[in-house]
Amino acid sequence: MLGVLLGPAASIAQPSRAERRPLPTLTRAHDAHSLTNDQARLSYPVHLKAVVTYYDPRVELGRAGLFVSDSSGSIYVALPRFPKVPFEAGDVVEITGVSAPGDYAPIVRAFEANTLGKSRLPLTAPRASLTEMLTGVDDGQRVEVEGVVLAVQHAGKNINIDLALSDGAITATTIGEAGPDYDSLVDAKVRVLGTEAALYNHQFQMTGAHLLFPNRAQITIEEAAPAHPFASPISPVSGLLLFTPDSAWHHRVHIRGTVTLSWPGRVLCIQDGLHGLCAQTEQRTPLSPGERVDVIGFPIIGTFTPTLTHATYETAGYQQPAPPEAVTADQALHGNHDASLVEIKGQLVGQDDSASDPNIVLSSGNYLFSAILPAQTGSQMPTWKKGTTFKVTGICSVKGSAKAGGANGPGFPIPESFRILLRSPEDVVVIKSPPWWNPAHAIATVGLGVVFTLVVIAWSFVLRRRVQEQTFTIRQQLEEAAKLRAAAEAASHAKSEFLANMSHEIRTPMNGVLGITDLLLDTALNPEQREYAGLVKSSADSLLSIINDILDFSKIEAGRLELESVEFNLRECMAESTGMLAVRARQDGLELTCDILPEVPERVVGDLNRLRQVIINLVGNAIKFTARGQVGLRISLDSQTPGGCQLHFVVTDTGVGIAPEKQKLIFEAFSQADGSTARKFGGTGLGLSISTQLVALMGGKIWVESALGRGSQFHFTGRFGEASQVVEAVCSPAPSRRAAAKTRRQLRVLLAEDNAVNQKIATRVLEKHGHHVTVAGDGRLALAALDRATFDVVLMDVQMPEMDGFEATAAIRGRERETGNHLPIIAMTAHAMPGDRERCIAAGMDSYIAKPLKAAELIELLEKFADATQQEVSPA
Repeated sequence: MLGVLLGPAASIAQPSRAERRPLPTLTRAHDAHSLTNDQARLSYPVHLKAVVTYYDPRVELGRAGLFVSDSSGSIYVALPRFPKVPFEAGDVVEITGVSAPGDYAPIVRAFEANTLGKSRLPLTAPRASLTEMLTGVDDGQRVEVEGVVLAVQHAGKNINIDLALSDGAITATTIGEAGPDYDSLVDAKVRVLGTEAALYNHQFQMTGAHLLFPNRAQITIEEAAPAHPFASPISPVSGLLLFTPDSAWHHRVHIRGTVTLSWPGRVLCIQDGLHGLCAQTEQRTPLSPGERVDVIGFPIIGTFTPTLTHATYETAGYQQPAPPEAVTADQALHGNHDASLVEIKGQLVGQDDSASDPNIVLSSGNYLFSAILPAQTGSQMPTWKKGTTFKVTGICSVKGSAKAGGANGPGFPIPESFRILLRSPEDVVVIKSPPWWNPAHAIATVGLGVVFTLVVIAWSFVLRRRVQEQTFTIRQQLEEAAKLRAAAEAASHAKSEFLANMSHEIRTPMNGVLGITDLLLDTALNPEQREYAGLVKSSADSLLSIINDILDFSKIEAGRLELESVEFNLRECMAESTGMLAVRARQDGLELTCDILPEVPERVVGDLNRLRQVIINLVGNAIKFTARGQVGLRISLDSQTPGGCQLHFVVTDTGVGIAPEKQKLIFEAFSQADGSTARKFGGTGLGLSISTQLVALMGGKIWVESALGRGSQFHFTGRFGEASQVVEAVCSPAPSRRAAAKTRRQLRVLLAEDNAVNQKIATRVLEKHGHHVTVAGDGRLALAALDRATFDVVLMDVQMPEMDGFEATAAIRGRERETGNHLPIIAMTAHAMPGDRERCIAAGMDSYIAKPLKAAELIELLEKFADATQQEVSPA
C-alpha cells in the first residue's frame, strides 16, 4: 500500500572486516536518515532510543515496521518479526540494528526492538506544504499540515482523509478506532500532525506524498463543518471560483439544478438556468433527466470551466427535461456550451468498443470529436460502417489550456477539443447510411482489379504449364488404359473361348452318357441292371445341372441374360413343377405342399422357365436340407396395377435353419452357410446367387428368415404382366405322345454329326419315333447327301471337321436363293454359352437345341417343324 513501509531492498554483499575500517555506531535518527542509499548499504551499526510515532501491522502483509522519532528527527525501522505485544504510538523503544537502503530513503533494519516505557507524542511539528513534501526531504519526518477535509473514506480498518491544502491535495491515513466520528470532519478546516511517507514507482522514483497519523488526537479543528450542508445558501453556477477577498479556503458550495446526465458513481451534470455544471461524485443513487437536485461539493478548476469534486446530492422534485441545443462543431469548440446538453451532427470515422467506455469518433467540418457511452450502463453501441452520419445528443465537455498571449488575452483558456458524454445508446441516431461506392471502395476495387489481372496472367502461365503436364499425363494414362482395356478384352475373350470350349468338350461326352443311358433304360433289364443304369443317369443329370449353373452364372456376369415374356397358366405350371419335386420329397419321407391363394391371377405374362428355375432351386434346397417334416410353397398377391401384378413367393421348410450371420453370405456366388454343407449335401454354391440375379431381373427381391434348428422361409417377389383371356396357356395339358404320333407324319431327317456316339444316340431316338435318318459325318458330306435325296429337316452340328455347321448352312441357304425353297435346319450343338443361340439363328438356322440331348425336347422340336411342313403341303 504505502511505498515507504516496504521493507529494505535485498542486502548487498559487504566487504569483509579485514578490508575496511570499523564503521561508527549511529545513535541518532537524523544521522541514519541523512545517509545516502549507497552509504546505508554499508550496514552502519545503529543503536537508537526513540518514541514510536506510527505503527500499523496491516499496512504491508507479511512484514513488520514502524516509524520512530527522537530529538534529532525520525526514521523508518524494519522489524525482524512481528512483536508479540503490538507497539503503540508513544512507546519508548530501544532499537539495535544496522543501516540499509529503503525503497526510497535509508532505513534501519533492526535486530532487536524492546519497549522501555511510555511517553507522549510531540505536540508540535514543522508546518509543511505539499510543495515542500514533494521534495522528499521530509520523508519519514513528523510534520504538520493545514487544510480543508474533502472526503473521509473507510478502507477496511483504516480511515483515509482527503485534505485540500493551500497548494494541492493530500491523503492522510490512520487506524480506525472506536468512538471518533471522522465523517463529521468533511468540509472542516483542520490541522493534522503526522509522519510524511513518500509514494514511488517501480524504479523507486517519488510520485507523491502521503501522511500517516496514529489517532484522532492528532487532528485539530480550526473551522467546524456546517451541521446541515444542504441548508446552506444556494450558489449559481456562474458564481463558482470568482474572486472573493475574504476567503482563502474553498469550502463546499450548494448548487440547485435540473439533471441532464447521470453516470452513477462518476459524473452528475445539471443545468442551472443558462449554465451547465458537471460534478464528480461517488454517490450511486439513480437519477433521471429532468429531476431537480441539490448538489453540494468542492469547487475546483475543470478542464475548461469550474466543476465540483466529492459531490453529494439530494432530489428536490421534477420538471420537464431541458431540450438539447443544436450546435455545430465550431460552436461547441468555442466553449460557450461546456457542460451543457447539446445536439450535434457528425460522420463516423472510427469506433472503439474495447475501451473502458465504448466510444465513437466523429468528424464535423474540419473538427474531430468523440462520443462516449459509460460502460456501467450495460449497453453496447451497435457496429456501424464508417461514413455513417449521426445526430448525437449529450453533454458537451470542452478541454482547454491557458496559454500566455492567447487570442482573448493573456491567461484566457483556449479550447483545444471537445467530446460528447452520452446518456444511453438512444442518444445516437443514424441520419444517413454511407454509400457503398466511396473513394475507399473505389481504390479497393481498382486494387482488386489490378491484383486479379496479375493473378489471371500468372495463373494463365501456370495453367498452360499444368495443361501441358496434364496432357502428357493423360496421354500416358490413355495409352496405359488402352493397354489394360486390350488386356482385359483379351482376357475376357480368352475366358469366353475357354468356357465355350470346355462347355463343348464336356457336353459332347455328356450327350453320349445320357443318351446311351436313356436308350439302355428303354431295353429289357433285370432289376440290378436297371438300378445301376438309373444311378448313372442320376449322376449324369447332377453333373449337367452343375454345368448349366456355371453357364447361367457366366451369362449373368456378362450381362447377356434376358428374360422372355410368354403367357402361362401359373397354377398349372406350379403344380407341374412341384409335382416333379414331390417324388423326390416322398423318397426322403417329406410332405411337399403348394398353396396358391385365390386372389392370385390364373394367367400371367413372364419368363416361365426362369421362374421355374428359381422355384426348383429353392424347393430343391429345402428338400435337401430338411430331414423330417414338410416343405411348402405359398404364392400370394403383393400388389396389382392395371398393367400387371407383383407376386410374393414363400418356400418354407422345417430343416436345419441358417445362422443370422450367414444369411447374407448364402446369396453370394460359391458361398454356403457352412463349409461342411458342400461335403454332406454337395452343390456349387451358385444356385441362390443365380436365383438372386433372376429375381432382380424379374423386378423383385429375395430374402430369408431363419433360425438355427427352426427351419427357414425363403421369400422372393417378382413382377408379371397382365394376361389376355384368349391365349392358350403354355402349361395347358398336351395330348398324349401316342395320340400325337398318330397325327404326325414320318420325317426324313438328315443328321450332320461327326461324333459316332452322338450319331448313334440321335439315330436310335429318331427311329424309335418312326422317323427316317440319314447320317453325314461333316458339312461337306451333308451337302452331298442333299444333292442325292430330299429331306424334311436337317439336324446340324456346329463344330465338325472339313466343313462346320455354319459353313454348311450358308451353302444350303445359298442354293435356296436360286430354287426358292426353304429347308428347316436345327442347330444341334454342345455350344451353350451366352450368344451361341443368337449366332446360330444369325447364320441362317431355324432353331437351336443344346447337347446333351433330351429325347422329349428333340421330338417336340421336330413335331413343330412336322406341323409346319404338313400345313405347307396340305390343300388350302
